[in-house]
Amino acid sequence: MEYIVKKINQKSEIEQCEKFSINQYMWNSIQKPKMHGWMAYLDNKGLYVKMICEEQEPKRVFKQHRDRVCEDSAAEVFLAFTEENEELTNDCMYINFEFNANGALYAKYGKGRKNRQFLSDDEYKMVEIKSVIYEKQWELEFLIPELFLKKVCDWEKIKSGKKFYCNFYKISENEEIEHYGSYAPIDSPTPNFHLPVCFAEATIE
Repeated sequence: MEYIVKKINQKSEIEQCEKFSINQYMWNSIQKPKMHGWMAYLDNKGLYVKMICEEQEPKRVFKQHRDRVCEDSAAEVFLAFTEENEELTNDCMYINFEFNANGALYAKYGKGRKNRQFLSDDEYKMVEIKSVIYEKQWELEFLIPELFLKKVCDWEKIKSGKKFYCNFYKISENEEIEHYGSYAPIDSPTPNFHLPVCFAEATIE
């Protein structure tokens, strides 16, 4: 799979970009909420994402950043980056941004699943989270800041067309509403979204 990231000048252009759908539900999901979204490069700001989930009264207990929002009903974006001449493995640099409908964010980065670290307080503030709950759906908008991306990858080369990797998820680990949905399918016998080798290729146009 390949996702083309278009360049935009303002947030209002986001829905003109390539649409992704989260429709790969796995691991005996109890629920399968419909979800779609868009990701674009907002000039000089970073990667801007909008996601819409058709889910009434989403579970949203957590309110603080760094809380385990995956135990609520959450939407997630994972991005992976390889260095020059590095093959894509599950131990490469990747980031995970996870949100509930309250706009609480759990975000980490690092090489592989172990020894990951949270974003700084200042980096959390730059994410510009907007979450709105409607009668039959909830919507999420946020920014993965360019300053942060420059810290974790060769962002200038990626802006010039170097491939990176992405996956988008819908999740709840709560046993009453448990579900695991993804954009690119995950090849694993047990629930695990931390597998960059299963991500789709992404390129900034």
